[in-house]
Amino acid sequence: MKTKRGKDLAKTKISDDLRTNRAKLDHIPFDLIPDILKGLPAKSLARFLCLSKQCESIIRNRDFIKSYWIKSSTRPQTQSLIFTCEDKSKRKRHFFSVEIRGESSSYVATYHMKCLSHPYKTVAPSVHGMICYGPPRKIMVYNPSTRRSVTFPEIDSRRLDIYHYYLGYDPINEDYKVLCMTKCRSLDQLLEIRVLTLRENGNSWRMIQDCPPDHSPESLDICINGVLYYEAYLDTDPFLQNKHQGVMSFDVRSEKFEHIRVPETAAEFTKMTRYEGKLAVMSFKPAGLSCTCRIDLWVLEDAAKHEWCNKVFALDLCITDWYLQAFCLTDAGEFVFGPDTLSEPPFYVLYYDPKRNSFRKVYIEGITKRWGEAVISIFPGQVENLMFL
Repeated sequence: MKTKRGKDLAKTKISDDLRTNRAKLDHIPFDLIPDILKGLPAKSLARFLCLSKQCESIIRNRDFIKSYWIKSSTRPQTQSLIFTCEDKSKRKRHFFSVEIRGESSSYVATYHMKCLSHPYKTVAPSVHGMICYGPPRKIMVYNPSTRRSVTFPEIDSRRLDIYHYYLGYDPINEDYKVLCMTKCRSLDQLLEIRVLTLRENGNSWRMIQDCPPDHSPESLDICINGVLYYEAYLDTDPFLQNKHQGVMSFDVRSEKFEHIRVPETAAEFTKMTRYEGKLAVMSFKPAGLSCTCRIDLWVLEDAAKHEWCNKVFALDLCITDWYLQAFCLTDAGEFVFGPDTLSEPPFYVLYYDPKRNSFRKVYIEGITKRWGEAVISIFPGQVENLMFL
């Protein structure tokens, strides 16, 4: 009885809020309404869809959605992180987000969803505010801002063995595309490549006929300025010999592949990230007796010429393997280190500013051992997006 009464009171409050807001908007010039709405969080805009047909038409307008994302991505002193935690015993993965504002030392994580573990998709980077996740036969794209997702059609093929899938975004045509690649488990050879353009009125897979050079795709990926980069092994023979780690690029708009050679000194890189707006690959050497951790960063300067620039960071802190397994580099140039194993609270991450050579701890409530055993990935750059609102 109390529960029902509480729900009724909540509905009454929402209804009263909407009536109050509707009355206020009637006295605001129409030209100012879009600018006012852009300053609201996505969850508030979801409620404003019910306010009036006028508000709904503004919020669902393609130009408004684009300008809202631009404003969200350039909002000062705001940087969200996406965490992926794994419960190996239940074969589940859990997703959290944390909005970091200013220099505060404590935040609360927002839990989003869970999905089945997929051994060939271990990371979930945010691409233009969206996340691609799920097992091979139930791939989804999820919007953390609206907490809604879309499930793709199942791939119809008898030759499938291992899936690798990546999410990309074309800023020119404003299209999201999912690249799905399958390879033979026994020979580690690429078999089929499909692409799906994400539409709100329906989605279907297309085969890519212009296949790239023979390579074996791997888990690491990132999309930067309309180009999807993913880790791959080149020159693979049927007996799994002569494997050379490299990078493949996929132009999301033209759907063309290119192979980018990686310097020999960058062999066996373990992370793929963005540095000053460019692709970068990383490797690290844990702290030894000197308590200094070395991180090597190779930044792609010219993809056509395969030119990379090497940057070395020496951290004057004993960062162990426990932290180096889960870390990222933010758009502001800060390193974020997180533990690869969930322990008893408090859970925290370490921010390192290489310009100031300074560390700070950020405590995060809500991420505990109840969600599993390991922290698989940390990714920065999650911004609010109105898709699927």
